[in-house]
Amino acid sequence: MNSIKVKDYMTHRTVSFSVHMTVSEASERLLISHQTGGPVLDEHKHVVGFLSEQDCLERMLEDTYQNESHYKVVDIMRTDVLAIDEEHSVLDLAQTMLTNKPKIYPVVDSSKRLVGVITRSDVLRAIDQHHHAIYEQGHRRFV
Repeated sequence: MNSIKVKDYMTHRTVSFSVHMTVSEASERLLISHQTGGPVLDEHKHVVGFLSEQDCLERMLEDTYQNESHYKVVDIMRTDVLAIDEEHSVLDLAQTMLTNKPKIYPVVDSSKRLVGVITRSDVLRAIDQHHHAIYEQGHRRFV
């Protein structure tokens, strides 16, 4: 199971944000992408934070009450991001997901640059496909 790598199941085309974007711009990007969150990148594509729909919702609601919009992504992003290497084992990530709550993990290469994201659904799909492959191999042996 350790041979199942994150890079084989991650999403390569993901929504990402700049620290300088307004929360309104980031919210629009989330809505268009139909994703629930994404990594915040610096100018070198290094992950410096994470922004979720919930983060945006809280600030957009506050902006509505105050009738102004002044927050930037850097003001509300989470900086305690659990990014993982693309060579990471899906099984190890599944174990991590049992104790940590992020639903989306940024995936970085050896230079720590963003290459994609992997979600709990992606991990579940990987394990399910692995189980099906094992079943098919075992089933063929008995036929």
